[in-house]
Amino acid sequence: MSQQEESQQEAGAPPDGAPKGGLRSDQLSGGLLLLLACYIGWLNRSFPVGSLADPGPGYVPMLLAIALGLFGLLTAVFGIKSQPLSAIPWPEGRRAVVILAVAALAAFALERVGYRITVIAMLIFFMGVVERKPPLVVALVSVGFSLASFYVVGELLNVPLPRGPWEF
Repeated sequence: MSQQEESQQEAGAPPDGAPKGGLRSDQLSGGLLLLLACYIGWLNRSFPVGSLADPGPGYVPMLLAIALGLFGLLTAVFGIKSQPLSAIPWPEGRRAVVILAVAALAAFALERVGYRITVIAMLIFFMGVVERKPPLVVALVSVGFSLASFYVVGELLNVPLPRGPWEF
């Protein structure tokens, strides 16, 4: 390594050949946290905040939104030395998009076909198609997890879960 490259690294400058300028990864994540905090604060506007002596139902969510916003702002401001967003490889990007799409589809299907069938279908897709596990393992895990989680959450904890049109 040459003396010039060492001095650039010590100064926090990107090495030669690395992309310069542009949005940094920490700046993006800090900005997104700040946007999330603003959204939470906006949703919290309908609840009375109260005071420190007499807090209302919106007090703690507002404190959390402020803390999240401060941490997001600090991350964005001090994220100037992080890796440029364009230099980050995304080898699992396609898989992440598939997982998000299936999760969105499952959220849409949950009320229509019920919890157990939705979870079975989602796990069959994830384990059978995405991960390519053996069919017997996929069947046992997907059916077993769906039924066991429904029993624990729906029956033991008395959380109402959607049963779908067939009451299953």
